[in-house]
Amino acid sequence: MDYRKEHFVVDGALRDLCVLDARGEDWHRMISALSSSGWEVSFTTTLSDGPASAPGDAEELFRQLLLDAEASATLAILVDGIWFACYFFDKEEIEFTFDPEDVPDETSFESVEKFMKWLGDSCGQPVVMTMEGTDHRSMPVLLEYVPS
Repeated sequence: MDYRKEHFVVDGALRDLCVLDARGEDWHRMISALSSSGWEVSFTTTLSDGPASAPGDAEELFRQLLLDAEASATLAILVDGIWFACYFFDKEEIEFTFDPEDVPDETSFESVEKFMKWLGDSCGQPVVMTMEGTDHRSMPVLLEYVPS
C-alpha cells in the first residue's frame, strides 16, 4: 500500500475501512485479537444489559441491537493517535470509520496501514478503504489489503 495524499483530502467526508461479506467468525476473530493488540480500546452501548467491555459475541450484540431500534454500540480503537470506530451497522460488513484529517502525511499513513493489516490478518479477509458511505461494494476502492 502506498500513501496517496488525494485519498486523505479533508473534504467533510470520513473514510471507511471494511471487511465485506463478513461472517460471525470474522467478527469473533477480530474481537478476540483486540486483547493482544496493545491498543487503547473503548466500547460503549446504550443497551441496558449490554456488555461493559468489548463484546465477546458480536452475533449476540447484533441480535440485541435488532430488538431495540433506539440502541447503539460503538467500538473505538486508538492506533498511534488515530481513532478507528465501528458502529455495528451491519453484521455482514465489519466497518471502521476514521477522519482523513488525522492522516496528513506518510508517517501518519503508517498507522492506517498498520490497522488495515491487523484487521485483515485478524479476520483472514481482505480489507478495503473507501469514502464514507453505505454501499461500499459499489464505491471505488482507494486502498486494499489482502492477507497472504
